[in-house]
Amino acid sequence: MITTVNLNIGITVIIYHNIMFTVEKIEIVLKNLKTAGSEQLIKKIKLFETTGTVKNVKIKTGKLTPFQKKVFKFVKTIPPGKTVTYKSVAEAINSHPIAVGQALKRNPLPLIVPCHRIIKKNSVGGFSYGLEIKKLLLNHEQNLC
Repeated sequence: MITTVNLNIGITVIIYHNIMFTVEKIEIVLKNLKTAGSEQLIKKIKLFETTGTVKNVKIKTGKLTPFQKKVFKFVKTIPPGKTVTYKSVAEAINSHPIAVGQALKRNPLPLIVPCHRIIKKNSVGGFSYGLEIKKLLLNHEQNLC
């Protein structure tokens, strides 16, 4: 099976998997990135295919609220293959799980700020790009570890 995710910043993630969500391969296709430093950005994002993480990419935070910045900063510390509950994130930043979920719902760069690693206590939780994609990303990272 093939699942594609088109992110609104010119990135398409192509996930090859079986019916049990076992990821066989992930490809990241970047389109229309013709800005200064785009070649470096492409290399960094493509590392997700083999490492499950995107490091050293600076994101513009001007449109983010101070609370979103706080949540995103914490989420970026969660390593590939690990998950944390909304409640745990909320406790770590002195907030509420629903507020954490609302901040993550507005995450513009889910591979750079890996919000798919945040789950509910008894389920996988939500994901702006759909639960199938969240499960695939988590499975991919588990298989890398």
